[in-house]
Amino acid sequence: MVILAAVLAAAFALQPGPCSLKTARQEILRQDVQIGSSVHGRIPVAPEQADYVLCADYTGDGRADMAVTIASGGTAGNIAWLVFVRTSTAWRVALNRSGYKVGLYRIGTDLVDSQPIYRPNDPNCCPTGGFDHARWHWNGKAFVAVRRWHDKSYKP
Repeated sequence: MVILAAVLAAAFALQPGPCSLKTARQEILRQDVQIGSSVHGRIPVAPEQADYVLCADYTGDGRADMAVTIASGGTAGNIAWLVFVRTSTAWRVALNRSGYKVGLYRIGTDLVDSQPIYRPNDPNCCPTGGFDHARWHWNGKAFVAVRRWHDKSYKP
């Protein structure tokens, strides 16, 4: 009986946490996640920067994956986003993208990021150059951009 309890406890310990903001923050810390910066190279992400989580089975394996936006803490809004895919024993970062005032949306099993385009002299509040979008799809091994477009709408 003691052996069975130990085996069950060990099996439960190997299970990754559920898709949630709490789990995203734990994984950012555990995996020492860093994001790209055009000024500073790679910069570490603090767990409390995890802003919003979109849970869905993006990889088609029957398990919920986690897309997480990373907040700047200031007027830049969300400055990056990550996708954690779930394996049988852990979460793994499968995509790590950075930007400025990034919007992230789920369309079916795909993710779309949106970023404003600033023209010279545009104030931070008001980009006038429209928005660039990229649609990301799991191809069985990695997330790939399957479509890119530009329009006047922030939402795809």
